[in-house]
Amino acid sequence: MTTDDLIKEGAELFDAQKYTEAIQKLNKAWHSISDKATHLQQQNDVQFWLGHCYLEQALQTKEITLFGQAREHFQKQLALAEQLDGDNNIQEQTYAQHGLGRCSLEQALQTKDAALFDQAREHFQKQLALAEQLAGNNGIQQQINAQSWLGRCYLEQALQTKDAALFDQAREHFQKRLALAEQLDGNNSIQEQVYVQALLGHCYLKQTKLETSPDKEKIAQSKKHFDQALQLLGKIESSVLDRELEPVIKRRLRELDFIAEKYADYFNSKQQYIQEQLPRYLDGRLKENLAAVLAVLSISPIEFDKPLAHYTSPTVCEKLLGIGQKQENQAKIAVSKMRMNSSTYMNDPYEGRSLSDFLGIHEAALENLTECSPHNAFFACFSARINDLNQFRLYGKVSNTEASGCCLVFNKNGDWIQEPDIAASYRQLNSGGLGVDNIKEAADIQMPSENLPLYQIAYIFYSEEYTQHDEYDVMDSDENFGIRLKPISDNKKWHKVRAKRLQTALNHLREYFQDAVQKKEKSQENKAVLEYIRYLFKDYAFRDEEEFRLLKIEESGSDKVQYCHITNTAFLEYGDICGKLDEVILGTNYERTPDGLKVEVFRHLLKRKKPNIKVSHSSLPINPAGR
Repeated sequence: MTTDDLIKEGAELFDAQKYTEAIQKLNKAWHSISDKATHLQQQNDVQFWLGHCYLEQALQTKEITLFGQAREHFQKQLALAEQLDGDNNIQEQTYAQHGLGRCSLEQALQTKDAALFDQAREHFQKQLALAEQLAGNNGIQQQINAQSWLGRCYLEQALQTKDAALFDQAREHFQKRLALAEQLDGNNSIQEQVYVQALLGHCYLKQTKLETSPDKEKIAQSKKHFDQALQLLGKIESSVLDRELEPVIKRRLRELDFIAEKYADYFNSKQQYIQEQLPRYLDGRLKENLAAVLAVLSISPIEFDKPLAHYTSPTVCEKLLGIGQKQENQAKIAVSKMRMNSSTYMNDPYEGRSLSDFLGIHEAALENLTECSPHNAFFACFSARINDLNQFRLYGKVSNTEASGCCLVFNKNGDWIQEPDIAASYRQLNSGGLGVDNIKEAADIQMPSENLPLYQIAYIFYSEEYTQHDEYDVMDSDENFGIRLKPISDNKKWHKVRAKRLQTALNHLREYFQDAVQKKEKSQENKAVLEYIRYLFKDYAFRDEEEFRLLKIEESGSDKVQYCHITNTAFLEYGDICGKLDEVILGTNYERTPDGLKVEVFRHLLKRKKPNIKVSHSSLPINPAGR
């Protein structure tokens, strides 16, 4: 196999995100070059791909040392590029400077080190200066690339520091990119202008979101740029760009409504977007109210800026972080992916059935036979209660010692929650009918579990003499059933809109199902429709958990569902959480178990592998086991 073949295979492995295998193949290519004095282009290409492999690994794992390895390869590429002839010399130098800039920028985003932002800008400025030496459309395109990344440097630092001057500098570079885009020809010019107009709109949106009160001028500027982007999109024939960017721009326009406190408009737009993702064959009245419930309980980043906790055992915590107390060779301990567990064995034995009772739908069962569902629901559960004694006492216990587990904290910086893609949770349901005889394979259209939306759980209670009604009850107090929905933020106006819309939608759903029962219409299909929302409601007894969850419906027997022989459970993988986790809080009794775990050792091991994750030790008042 020739050196060029090895480089090509390495590039293909990179495209397939098999970075470790790509590195092995590229190193083999490097060693196959016997005459290092003449084969400069091949050496340059190997260093280019090695740099990007280590950069992508650094982005995946958040391992700071990998940024250093990526830089080494880009520096070697730069030295080789300077020895090449003609325009190729300049072109390859722009690639190397870009790689070096990316390394500094991405590391700055993790560490919040201002010096790294400066380094990134220095490399992108050098990339720009080199690009200006290139001729024709290629030179313009390379300048556009450099201006884009310079703008992003200022924008990302502005978001960290809330410095208005940095927002201005970001817009200055985006405007320069726009002027360059106008020099290109045809659709290429229009596409680049679409991107820039969307970036300018995004820049104004992010700035006004950080301000304590809505800035009408910035909102107007943001809307103007987004509208111009949509107008330009209309000039391009249907394309991948159209399909990908149009929903994003419309989502940003929705966010502007939220920032401007036009909550009714925002909710209507969100509901309509969700409704369009539900199957066409659903009854219109039913679809509208299902979409309303999903619009209330699915959480968009613009609505929510609070941290969330996931409580687990020390063993699971260490597996998720790729460390292990009392284990040799920490470098060889691989990170395990977080799991989404089956709804069948959750702590609520009534999981998924509370809503049926509320809507007046009775479970159909034969005397000696219960038919199994063709689908199963899988959850990853989180709580709004951080460092909470009750949660510590219930979850993650070691040898039944309360408060000996770990509290994993997400979203402290408001950057974990994804924009809700409802279809990602229910793709199996949408791919075929909901009837038990009409389920189709949908393996080819699976979305990564990391892209799943986050849902708030509402709690259903049956009114009786001991039930204490409060301001967060959604339904009227004279009804037999009630719904408890707590605010997700300090925004009381938004909570009022959510509560009212949930009440209206649930009343309409109850009327719908009561009509269906009276008319004896397709009771099995009607019940199956509830798969879209029934796992978003729990029994009132669990209200103190203030639960949020990631949810995915998967077909029984799917190859996406995995089996753990140790716990004898079925599960889905959510993903690597190391880049998403902000803090680990160790329980008060973490060291007071037979396992002999030590806070100091945990901190040391994690600091060496994941220095960006904070470690704290809870001091909540609880006695150790046996006292």
